[in-house]
Amino acid sequence: MMPRTFATVFATLALAAGVSALTLAAGVAAQTPKGLQVPGGGVEIAPAGTIPWELLQQAKTVQKSDKKFGPVFTKEIRSLDKKQVKLYGFMMPLDQSRLQKRFLLASFPPHCSFCLPGGPESMVEVIADKPVEFTYEPIIVAGRLAVLDDDVVYYRLTNANAVQP
Repeated sequence: MMPRTFATVFATLALAAGVSALTLAAGVAAQTPKGLQVPGGGVEIAPAGTIPWELLQQAKTVQKSDKKFGPVFTKEIRSLDKKQVKLYGFMMPLDQSRLQKRFLLASFPPHCSFCLPGGPESMVEVIADKPVEFTYEPIIVAGRLAVLDDDVVYYRLTNANAVQP
């Protein structure tokens, strides 16, 4: 039983490595689909007037001269600092309540209550003026965006409110 299991695992890994090598050899780069990732593997185009996640995800995490890790933002991202914006994404509650005043908005749907759906470039901390009812569906929030250089999150939306498309 054990040798058969080992052989199956080894064959699967070899096949995966072969497919990866063929893909790279053919010059085919894996691309992240444009838009909002939705359950079931689909992609939903964000409503007009919302900041695309692809823009926010251009931030890179690098090791700074003080040996700490932090973000490097593009000029386009920096231009959004202290601006009123709309974001479209999935709510990740930070409290065990139906109504949320502070939560994370993520570009990917949460799939596990113990896991984050992406890195800091794929999430925005939202601090709402009025509580927002929790939902598994994507929502639009509007507020003032802060681009943060030295915080746990890269982006924070304050004075935020849920809005209709």
